[in-house]
Order: sequence, then structure tokens, then C-alpha cells
Amino acid sequence: MKKEGFGAGIHILVKRDGKFLVLKRSLSDSSDPGCWDLPGGGIRYKEKPLDAARREAREEAGIEINVIGIIDMWGKMFEGTWSMESLVSADYITGEVALSKEHCEYKWVSKEELEVIEPKASNLKALFNINESLIGILNIR
Repeated sequence: MKKEGFGAGIHILVKRDGKFLVLKRSLSDSSDPGCWDLPGGGIRYKEKPLDAARREAREEAGIEINVIGIIDMWGKMFEGTWSMESLVSADYITGEVALSKEHCEYKWVSKEELEVIEPKASNLKALFNINESLIGILNIR
């Protein structure tokens, strides 16, 4: 259930063997079709953000993750609704990547590849252009 006038989103920086998971949005996606993005999505009403991260990783990529913690939070307008967004760091645990219909491709990329991958979805652009903590967090662990 969504509370009117407010939303919440989660973005997951999944790390495996020194690389990060990126998903390419399907060409039919209403938001940023054909662009690369981090796994993530909406946090359901009364759902805990870290539970949402684990659920979104399963739904969008078919993988299990160990959430390390919240890296940063920020607010944005999304489709006319104020939304509180969270970025979490996670380690890959298990599972073969199996994409949902929301995505058409995936890859594991290095820090350098993540910084220059194009085209970037608006979420990924915002993380690199506005949120300096993402660039710093890529070096941890």
C-alpha cells in the first residue's frame, strides 16, 4: 500500500569479487528505458528499508545479498510525489542472475567502469553527480 503524497525508494550497490552489479532497464520501461542502473525499487508501506533491499535484489536479479548498511539518504520528486531515497551497500551471497521483465541485460563492472557506464539512468546519474558518498564507498571492503 502506498501512502498518498510520499514514497520511498532503495538503491543497492551489490559487490561481488570487487565488481558491482548494474542492470539495464528494458526498452519498454517507463523510466529511463535502455539505461544502466543499480538494482532497487520502491519500499513498500511499513516495510523496513533493508528488507526492501533484499526483496528487490531477489525480484530484479534473482540473487541473495547480505546488506552491509545504509550509505546515504536523500529526498527527490518522483512522478509528482516526494520520495525519500536510500542507497545501501551489500555483498552478493548466492544465485544466478535472473532478470525481471523490468530489465534486459546485466553486468558486473569495476569501479572505473561504473563511473563511466552509459547511458546512465537518472538515479545513477544523480548518485554520481550529487551524492559524493557513492564514489567514496566504492573503495571500501
